[in-house]
Amino acid sequence: MSVRQILLLRVGMDLGFGALGPLFADGCFEYIPIPENPEKTSSRSILFSQIPGRFGGTAEQFLPKRYRESPAHYDPEFETFTYGDPTKYKRGQLLRLTRDDILLFYAGLRPPAQQQGSRLYLIGYFTIKNVYDVTTLHPWPPPGLKHLWANAHFRRKNGDQGLVVAEGSPHTSRLLTKAVPISDERQEVLPAMQRRLGIMGSVKRAGAGRWVPPAYVSSVAEWLRTL
Repeated sequence: MSVRQILLLRVGMDLGFGALGPLFADGCFEYIPIPENPEKTSSRSILFSQIPGRFGGTAEQFLPKRYRESPAHYDPEFETFTYGDPTKYKRGQLLRLTRDDILLFYAGLRPPAQQQGSRLYLIGYFTIKNVYDVTTLHPWPPPGLKHLWANAHFRRKNGDQGLVVAEGSPHTSRLLTKAVPISDERQEVLPAMQRRLGIMGSVKRAGAGRWVPPAYVSSVAEWLRTL
C-alpha cells in the first residue's frame, strides 16, 4: 500500500454547539457528531438517540437538552466509513485524494466533569478506497451510490450541490480506541505532534484541512497503523 498524501480534518461536536465529545480517564472517548441542519432532515435522518455509545447508552447523553431529540449530522461515520463535504475548500481537498491516501480526523474532547477549555485529539482515519464527485442529484438519494447512503449528506432530503464523498476501506480504516492529543488548550499543535506530523500552529479552525508535508507521509502512515 503506497500512501502519497495525508489530509488532516477537524470533525465532530464543538463548543459552537455548546458541547464536546467526552474524554475518559483512560484515554478512551466517544465520537459525537454535530447536529444536522433542521431544514435538511428527512425520513432517513439519524437521531443522536440512535447512535450507540461505545461504552453504553447513546450519543444523546453527552449533549445539551436542546439536542437530545435532534437529528445528527453523522459525518464522518465509522460504520461504512464515509465522509462528505460540498464546501469549496474541503471539496477541492477531497478531490485530490486517491486510493490508499489517508484522511485523518481530529476533534475537540474533554472530560465530562470539566466545564472550561478543550484540547484537540486525533480520533480516527480512513484509508481511501474511492472518492466520488456526486453530480447525480435526481432521483435523490442516487440509487447507484446506495453503498454511501449511511453518510449524513445522503440522509438529507435533497442533495448538496458540489458534494464530494470519500469512502474508506473497511479493512484499513478505524475509529481509534484511545484519543491521541494533538493540541494544547490554545489549540496549537503540541511540540511532539509537530515533530510527528510536520504541522505547526493553530488547528482550531475547521474550514479547511491541513496536508501532512510529503516528507512525513510515510512515517505518519506507519505510526497510525500502530494506534
